[in-house]
Amino acid sequence: MLKRVLVVCLAAILYSSLIPLSIMWDKDGNRGGLQVRSGVLDLSQWNNKKQRIVKLDGQWEFYWKRLLTPESFQSTTADKPEADAFMKVPSQWNNRWVNGEYLDAYGYATYRMVLKNLPVGGVFALKKANVRFSSAIYVNGHKLLEDGKPSANASDYKYGNMPQIGFFQADRGDVEIIVQAANYDYVNAGIPLSLLFGEQSAMLDMQQKTVAREFAVLAILGGLALLFLICFVAAALYFKKDYTLLVFSGICVLYALYNGLNGERALTLLLPELSFEVIYKAKDILSLVCIAVLTVFFYQLQKSIISLKLMQLISAVMGISILFTAILPIRDYLNLQTYVIAIYEVLIVWLLIKIALMYIRSDKAERAKSFMLFMIILPINLYSLDIILFALSYRENLWLSQFYIVAFTIIVIFLIVLRFFEAYRTVDEMKNQLLRMDKIKDDFLSNTSHELKTPLNAIVNITDTLLQGVAGPITGKQARNLGIVLGSGRKLSLLVNDLLDYSKIKHGDIALFRQSLDLRAAVNSIIRVHSFLLGGKEIKLENRVPESFPSVYADGNRLSQILHNLIGNAIKFTDFGEVAVTAGVIGDMAEIRVSDTGIGIASSMHERIFKAYDQGDESIALQHGGTGLGLSITRTLVELHGGKISVESSPGLGSVFTITIPLFSGAVTDSAIGESWLMEDREFSMPDAGSLQVEYPIRIPGKIDEPILVVDDDYANLQSMINLFALEGYTIVVVNRGQLAWDELARNPDYFLVILDITMPDMSGFELLQKIRERFSPSELPVLMLTAKNRVAEMKLSMENGANDFVGKPFEAEELMARVRSLTRLKASVKNAKAAEIAFLRSQIKPHFLYNALNSIAELCVDEPEQAEQLTLQLSQYLRSSFDFKQLDSLTTLDNELKLVEAYVRIEKARFGDRLRVIYDIDANPAIRIPPLILQPLVENAIRHGLMSNQRGERCAWQ
Repeated sequence: MLKRVLVVCLAAILYSSLIPLSIMWDKDGNRGGLQVRSGVLDLSQWNNKKQRIVKLDGQWEFYWKRLLTPESFQSTTADKPEADAFMKVPSQWNNRWVNGEYLDAYGYATYRMVLKNLPVGGVFALKKANVRFSSAIYVNGHKLLEDGKPSANASDYKYGNMPQIGFFQADRGDVEIIVQAANYDYVNAGIPLSLLFGEQSAMLDMQQKTVAREFAVLAILGGLALLFLICFVAAALYFKKDYTLLVFSGICVLYALYNGLNGERALTLLLPELSFEVIYKAKDILSLVCIAVLTVFFYQLQKSIISLKLMQLISAVMGISILFTAILPIRDYLNLQTYVIAIYEVLIVWLLIKIALMYIRSDKAERAKSFMLFMIILPINLYSLDIILFALSYRENLWLSQFYIVAFTIIVIFLIVLRFFEAYRTVDEMKNQLLRMDKIKDDFLSNTSHELKTPLNAIVNITDTLLQGVAGPITGKQARNLGIVLGSGRKLSLLVNDLLDYSKIKHGDIALFRQSLDLRAAVNSIIRVHSFLLGGKEIKLENRVPESFPSVYADGNRLSQILHNLIGNAIKFTDFGEVAVTAGVIGDMAEIRVSDTGIGIASSMHERIFKAYDQGDESIALQHGGTGLGLSITRTLVELHGGKISVESSPGLGSVFTITIPLFSGAVTDSAIGESWLMEDREFSMPDAGSLQVEYPIRIPGKIDEPILVVDDDYANLQSMINLFALEGYTIVVVNRGQLAWDELARNPDYFLVILDITMPDMSGFELLQKIRERFSPSELPVLMLTAKNRVAEMKLSMENGANDFVGKPFEAEELMARVRSLTRLKASVKNAKAAEIAFLRSQIKPHFLYNALNSIAELCVDEPEQAEQLTLQLSQYLRSSFDFKQLDSLTTLDNELKLVEAYVRIEKARFGDRLRVIYDIDANPAIRIPPLILQPLVENAIRHGLMSNQRGERCAWQ
C-alpha cells in the first residue's frame, strides 16, 4: 500500500509542479532589464535581433475616471494632465488605493506610456490580449485598436474583450501608447495581461503559432470525438450500446469548442459575424455543460465513484446555471458563476481524493483500472485550476491547460482500450467455456439418447404385444390406455432420434440408406400412430396420396422421421378441422404436401421456423408452428435426400408444408418396401382411432369426496393423471381448455383443488388463474400449476398471480400426490373451520334467556305440571338445535330454521302469556337452503326489543 501512496503523490507533484513553473515563465518579463518605469520604457539597449518581441510591463501612468486622448497630452507642459498614480501592468485596478480613493472594478481610466529611443524604424505591431472589459488604444496620436466602446457613462459603454493585433509605422525616436479602459460588467478590471510590442514579422509568426496550437487542440479533440462516436455506433450495431463512448465523444466536442472560444478565441476566425456577447456567453455555457457531462462520464465509467443522486443534483445545478447564463446580462450572471465554479472545484477535488483512496485500497485485479481513473481525474483538476488562474490573470496563456486536456483524452483512450481488451479476454474465455460446454452437451445428448433407446424400444414392443393379446383379452379401456402408451413411446423414440440426428448433423456424419419405398403406406403408418395422440381434438387425419403413386427413393427411417415431424407439428397447432397429406409428381421428384387448418404462421417467421431454437424461446414458439429441433432436422434430412422444404401460411388460415423427395427410377415390387415400413404398417389388434375421441368434461367419481378439477391440453398427460388419481380414489373432473374449466367452476364452485397447465390454446393458465383469483381466495380454492415450463420466471409469475403451489413436468407421482393432499387438506381445514364457526355461532344463547325459561318452568311445575312438561320439551328441542356441533354444513334448510323459531316462540309465550301472539305466513319452499341462525335472531330481536318493551304487548306477524 505504501508503494501505491508514493505513486499517487509522485504523479500529483509531477503534474502540479507545471503550474508554478508556467506562472514563473509568464512573469519572467523581458530579458535585459527592459521595464516601463514611471511611464517610460527606454529601448536604447533593445537588440531587435535577439529579442524581437518586448513585453510592455512596468509602471504606466494611470488617470482614474478620465478617458484621455493623444490631444490631451499635446498641450503645453502646464496644461498637461497629471497622472493620479503609476499603475503596474499587467494588473487590475480594483482593490487598490489611488489618491486616497479605494477603486472598485466598475469605472473607467486611461493608461499611458512612452517608448523612448526606438533604435530602428519600420512597421511594428502591438498585441492586446486582454483589457477588461472594453478598450481603445492610440499609438502616436492615432487610434490603432478598439474593442467595445469605453465610455464614462454606463449607458454609452459597450463591452468587448477579444485578442487583437495592430500594425503601425514608426521612425526612430519616441512612440506614445495610450490605452483607454472602461468596465461596468466584469468582476475585475484593468490590463491583466501583458501588451506586446515588436516587429511585424515576429508578431505575425508568434500569432500564427498560437492560433495553430489552438486549432491543433481543436482538431485532436474533434477527431477523438468522431472516433468515439464511430465506436459507439459500431458497438450499437452489434447490440452492445456503450454509452460511456457516447458521453466521452460529447466531452471531446465540448472541450474542443470551449478551448476554441477561450484564449486567442480561434473559432471566432471561422465565425467573424458573431457578436462578443454571443461568443462570451457561449464560452461560459460550454464550461457549465462540460461540468455536467463530465459528471455523467464518471458515473457511466464507474458507478461506485459518483452516485446517481449526486450526478442528478450536479446536472440540475448546471442546468439552472445554463438557463441564467442564457437569459441574464453578463454582469448579473457573472456574480452567480463564482459559486458554480466553487461547487465544481469542490466536486473534482473530492473525486480526486476518492479515486486516489480507491487506488490505494484496490486489490491486484482492479489496480490498473483504478490507477487509470486517478490519472484521468488528475489532469481535469489541473486543467480547471489553470483556467481559473488565467481568468484571475495569473496566467497569460492557455498552453498548459491545452496540454492537460490532451493528456486527459489520451489517458481515457488508454482506459477504453484497456476495457476493450478486458472485454475481449472475457469474451474469449467465455467462448472457450461455451465450446467446452457445447461439447459436453452434445456428448450428454448423444449418450443419453443412446441410453434411452433400449428401454423405449422395450416399452413400445411390450405394449405392442399386449395390444395384440399376448397376455389375454383386454378391455376397451385397457386398450385405450395401452394405445396412448404405445403412441407416446413411439413419439418419444422419434424425439430421441431427433437428438441423435442433431448431434450427427453438427458433426456432419449422418448417413442415408436409401431404398424404394411406398409413400402411401409410409403416410398410413404415421397417421395410425398420431391418431392415438389427438387428445380429443376434432381433427380428421387424411391420407390423400394416390394408391398408384410411384415409389420414392429415400431412407425409410429418415422419411418416417420427416413425416412424423410434419404431421405432429400440424396436429399440435390445429384444434379442429383436418390434417391432410397429398402428393404429386414434378419431374423426377415427388412433391409431398402436409396441410392443416390450424393457427397459421406469420410471413416473417417462414424462414425462422426451420432454425433450431430453445424451447423456452416464447417469442418464436408463440408466433409459428415450429417444434424446436424437429423442423430444423426435417429441413436437413430433406436436403440430404436432395429435396427442398418450404411453407405457405398466413395467421388463422392454416399452413401447408411442402417437401420434395426423389422418385425411384427402377422397377417397383412389393419386396422393395423396407423392413422398417413392414414393421410400422403391420395389422395388429388395436382399437379404432375414432374410439379415442373424447368429449369434455370427463367426470370420474372416487371414494374421496373432494372433487379436483384438472386442466391440460395434452391428452397423454390427462390420461396419466386420470389413472393416478383413480388409484388414489379422488373424484376428478378433466377438461382440456381454459374456457371449459371456467364454465365448470361457474356451474360447480365446490372444488377442493384446481390443477392447471400454463400453455393452452384458447386461454392461458395465467389468464384462467387471474379469473379464478377474482372470484376465489387462495384458501377458498387452491390452484396447483402443473407445466413443462418449470423455470424460475414461470414459477415467480404463477405465485404472484395467486397460485398456491407449482410442479414442473415431467413430475414424480409421489411428489404430485403429496402436494395435492396438502392443498386438499388446506381446503378441507378451511371449510371445516368455517362450518365450526357457524356451528359455534348457532350454539350461542344468551344466559339470561336460559335462566328466564328455567324459572318459568319452575313456576309452572307447581300449578301447571303438564304445561311445564311441554315447555321443557320445547326448551330441549331448542337447545338440541342450537348445540348441534355435528352439523357443520354452512347452509341449513328453511324448515329447520322455522322449527328452531317455533321452539323459541313457545318458550317465550310460556313466559309472556297472551301478551305475545305470533302469526306465521310462509310462502316458500321449506327445503330451500339458507345460512343458519338467520331467522331466530331476527324473531328474538322483534319479540324482546320490538314488542315486550311495550307494556301492553303487540301481535307479531311472521311472513
